[in-house]
This record gives sequence, C-alpha cells and structure tokens, in this order.
Amino acid sequence: MNSTTSFQTYHGPSSIISENCLWIVDGYRHICVTYVYSPHTGNINYAASILKLGPEEFPNDQQINGHEQTTTRRFNIRRANANIGTYLIYDDMLKKLRREMCLGQGCVGPRQKLHRSDDEESLSSVECMSDGGDSAISIIDPKIEDLVSKMASFKDVKTIKYSCIVKESHGDYPYTIRTYYIAFKGDKNTGDSMYGACLSHEGCYSKDEYTDPTLDDDGHYETAIMRLEKCPLYIKIHDDYKRQLCMSSPHCEDVMYNILDKINTRVGGFMQIKGSRLLGYFC
Repeated sequence: MNSTTSFQTYHGPSSIISENCLWIVDGYRHICVTYVYSPHTGNINYAASILKLGPEEFPNDQQINGHEQTTTRRFNIRRANANIGTYLIYDDMLKKLRREMCLGQGCVGPRQKLHRSDDEESLSSVECMSDGGDSAISIIDPKIEDLVSKMASFKDVKTIKYSCIVKESHGDYPYTIRTYYIAFKGDKNTGDSMYGACLSHEGCYSKDEYTDPTLDDDGHYETAIMRLEKCPLYIKIHDDYKRQLCMSSPHCEDVMYNILDKINTRVGGFMQIKGSRLLGYFC
C-alpha cells in the first residue's frame, strides 16, 4: 500500500502498471524501457535499448528520439516476458527489471511472427528514411509467385549485413557509407531463391578515415524480412554456391555477393531491393 499526503492507494488483482519510454541512468548507461507490470501475478512484459555515454554526458535529442523509436518497435515486435515478483514497490520493481535485462531475458525477447494488415506497407519509418534515392521500383517477375507457393514450408530465413564505401556524394560529403540488410531463403537443390533488402546511407569524407555509423540493426532487419514476406525478388543462385542456402552451411558469402550484384543492377535507375507486392501470398 502506498501512502500520500492525503490519501492511500493500493493494487488489486486487475491492476496494471505501465510506462512508455522511461529513461533510467545506470552508470554510463542510459536505458530506455517500456514495460507493463502486473503486481498481482508478478508478470512483466518489456523491451529496452541501451545508450552508452561517457562520464557526465547526456544524450542529445537525436539519440533520445532514435532510442525511443527502437524501444517502441522492440516492445511491439519482440517484447520480453519474465516474472519478477508480486506487489513490488516502484524502486524494487525497477531494480528487478534492470536485473532481468542484465542476467535474464536481456533487452528484447524472441522474434515473434509479425501480424500485418493487408494495407500495411511499412513496418516502421526506417523503411522510408533509409532507402533515400535508391528506392525500389516494383519489379514483376512471373517466377516469384510459383516460388512463394513452393517455398511456403521453408521456415529458415538467413539475414546478412554488408557495408561498403562508394564514391557517391551524400549531402556535403563526397563519399557514402552504404549498408545493406538482406533477408533471403532458397532451394539448395535448384538455387531458386528470393530475397528482400533495405539500405542505409551515411556520408563520409574519406575512404580511409571514417566512423562506423550507429544503425538500428533490428529495425533494418525487420524491414528486409517484411519485404521478403510481402514483396520478394527472385534470384537464381549460381550452381557452385547453391549449397550455401542450407542453414548448416558455415557461410553464405558467395550467395551474398550474388544478391548484391542483383541489387546493384539498377532497373529504371532504382536498386532492386523489393519487388511487386504479392496478393494473397505470404512466405
């Protein structure tokens, strides 16, 4: 029971405590967390993201907005679940939650199957912000619908991330750091495959001196997976490399370069990162 100056409060079996994008400072770590806690059962659903800063540093507006978006996206898609004890007072509840992040479930839970409505085009604003001038043209490939049906039972999806620096201006910068996020799956016997991808662009002054950009990997991977599910592109992996489509393969480097070659082969001036939207088909 909590006491105030003029009245008292308490929690019953149906009580719920929740906060969106609460910031916790723990040493050099600034933690953004969203949670829903049931005092009666002790159950808590949560997701968080962590920003590490130097001593006496404080996050700027861009960092705060970015981490709040990441935390919200994680809570909607990959929230963690734990039991931290019943009827905890506020400070003890936060301490148990912090301990769960460090020693238990971590900041996110397992990847959940995404439920999207038919008119939902994008998982998040990352899709629009990242692709910039390389937005995809809708590419209709007659092979893709047959392949989607054939591969409906293929549950294993591989994801890869690849970065490079290209001689391409980005704002006032003469070079661009281009990061590819790719989700794909394919038939190791035939090489028939499909993929979805998304891009991130950051400017830099030199190929030799640059800082690796801080990117929202989870958000970009989710966008690539969404495109694989809703608007995939067909690719035929070379016979020499199709065994790399197997999940037990120690690497898929050659498959990655096959896909990168297709992405960078522009159609109508656009990179091939997504195809035409499927009607009635989900991978």
